[in-house]
Amino acid sequence: MKVIDKKGRIFGKINIFDLIVLLTLLIAIGAVSYKVVTDKIKASGTAPTTTYIVTVKSFAMPPSYTEALKKDDRVYFDNDGFVNAKIIDVREEPAMITVQTADGNLIETQSPNLVDVTIDLEVADKHDLPDIRIGRYAVAVGGKFTLKTIYAMGMDSVVMDIRKK
Repeated sequence: MKVIDKKGRIFGKINIFDLIVLLTLLIAIGAVSYKVVTDKIKASGTAPTTTYIVTVKSFAMPPSYTEALKKDDRVYFDNDGFVNAKIIDVREEPAMITVQTADGNLIETQSPNLVDVTIDLEVADKHDLPDIRIGRYAVAVGGKFTLKTIYAMGMDSVVMDIRKK
């Protein structure tokens, strides 16, 4: 029995041209499938993260601010939605304010209506950028930070501490 007969068929079954087209098609389908699968594997692999505890202090806030922070622990920014941080602890202490006495001196005294609020945030920071970020905003000790949830917003809060969890 011949491998290729008079009509150009291999073993008398399939035309050599049809075989070449079929093999080319199978190779193309295999290459596309490989590319799709490897892209999905790369996309599903999450970037490594480090968890930090970021301590933020909001000064001279109304007591209702503390209660609003406790309603929802997720940090939220208007343009980003919920971000990579959540509130894990909220503490308050009486706020110290400066007042002028009748004789014109300035003294610090405890405010009867305001509190200083210390908030601990758990932040899952990706390693894609060299700084620590909450949402798209970099944070560093001593820097100002606007802490916002869907119930509360503390403008110009100060980052007091950052530590690894």
